[in-house]
Amino acid sequence: MGLIRLILAIGVVFSHSGSVWGYTTIGGSIAVQAFYIISGFYIALILNEKYVGNNGSYKLFISNRFLRLYPIYWIVLLLTFLSAFAFSQLDMYQYVNSYSMFQKYSDAMDIGTLLFMIFTNVFLFFQDVVMFLGFDKADGSLFFTADFHQTNPKLYYFLFVAQAWSIGIEVMFYLIAPFLAKRSLKIIILILISSFALRMVIYYHFNLQHDPWSYRFFPTELLFFLLGIIAYRIYTILKEKQLNNIFLKSVFIAVVAFSLMYRYITIPGKMTLYLLLFFSALPFIFILSKNWKTDRQLGELSYPIYISHIFILSWVGALQIKSGSWRTVIVILLSVLFAYLLNIFVGNKIEKFRQSRVK
Repeated sequence: MGLIRLILAIGVVFSHSGSVWGYTTIGGSIAVQAFYIISGFYIALILNEKYVGNNGSYKLFISNRFLRLYPIYWIVLLLTFLSAFAFSQLDMYQYVNSYSMFQKYSDAMDIGTLLFMIFTNVFLFFQDVVMFLGFDKADGSLFFTADFHQTNPKLYYFLFVAQAWSIGIEVMFYLIAPFLAKRSLKIIILILISSFALRMVIYYHFNLQHDPWSYRFFPTELLFFLLGIIAYRIYTILKEKQLNNIFLKSVFIAVVAFSLMYRYITIPGKMTLYLLLFFSALPFIFILSKNWKTDRQLGELSYPIYISHIFILSWVGALQIKSGSWRTVIVILLSVLFAYLLNIFVGNKIEKFRQSRVK
């Protein structure tokens, strides 16, 4: 699934940097939800096949997942902070304005607000919650808002790595995954239906069909992780069967093609159809590609690309490279290169340590 994960990550880059001579891939929001399905699949896989027996420790699982996320995140956070400081000294606030936002409003924040924003920047927890809060400049407190776009200043401006809000949702899933992944299929389906029902109530009863309710609210996004768990259960049945290799490759090509041409396919319910196809195809794609070394290496680029591309975009902007196709190409190429270097110097070493902890 590595190539598909890479396509999804680059799709998020496209959504933030623009098209390339009119071409773009899948949108950022649907790419994030597809990532949630993949995450549910992989976490169910490792909890049922790796973190078992002597390795079946909740502490071991959680600490290993955090080791997967935090070292690379903290490096990007530090580099972004240093860049923001440098830009602020040069009056180039527009490229990373988080530092200047703290400069401007930290004195107006009460101690709870200030500590919350520092904590969520450093530890990722509750970055998704930031999208449901506003900042009251009068008394320095935080307040709930149904539409963060209507607040001023927007609280997410205080996030140095703002796209990491989705990793905050991932972390929440990791915390409860060991209690879900081995449950009966009936219980998983019941929770999935409850998550979907809540989504429908929010959409149609409360008429909250906009961002952040559309894809940032953990209780309603949980259904995508659960789809991934169900896809893993399907995989455990299919892996014992002799499946036609041409069929497996056709499924793989279909998902890749749909992802690459998503913007140009005009059919009713396209988003729902894509996610259902993605969920249905996942077990077959994993059977086909699980032993592909190059594919796995491509997939390992997806997280560092996702977490660092806004940092790259800020520097490309600061270098006065004008918006347009060439700028997007440069951002994508530099994001891939930076992700590769992060993996070489950090990710691979951390991965060896993580695997050494599993007996």
